[in-house]
Amino acid sequence: TMAITVVPNRNALMLSVAYAVAVAEKAQVVAIGVHAGDHFIYPDCRPAFITAFDTMQRIATEGFGDPNLRLEAPFMHLGKHQIVQLGTALQVPYADTWSCYKGGETHCGTCGTCYERKEAFELAGVPDPTEYGGEGD
Repeated sequence: TMAITVVPNRNALMLSVAYAVAVAEKAQVVAIGVHAGDHFIYPDCRPAFITAFDTMQRIATEGFGDPNLRLEAPFMHLGKHQIVQLGTALQVPYADTWSCYKGGETHCGTCGTCYERKEAFELAGVPDPTEYGGEGD
């Protein structure tokens, strides 16, 4: 199950680092790729977390960096298949992207994220360019 992939507070940690860099660089946006399919499993991928984290960072960085710095989650209400469709329209080189939780030369094809990747391409009606090998490849 995907529950074994939960790392509590993972996004809060990564976003804190991203905000530190964004403030130093005077950036206006920090983006995170959470999507609708994550909400059930990962508490730090839910809309309430994204809104709360953005609010907290506005307070934490006040007076530093760009005053308009904000957190954006453009895929928050999209399923993975919709993201595949959007990426296809934008000519994303999906063969060069990685989803697998297990290392190796190719995607294992058997872990939860590989399964979800395959399903997303199938539901999107887009050929999957991913090279899948055996587990532990």
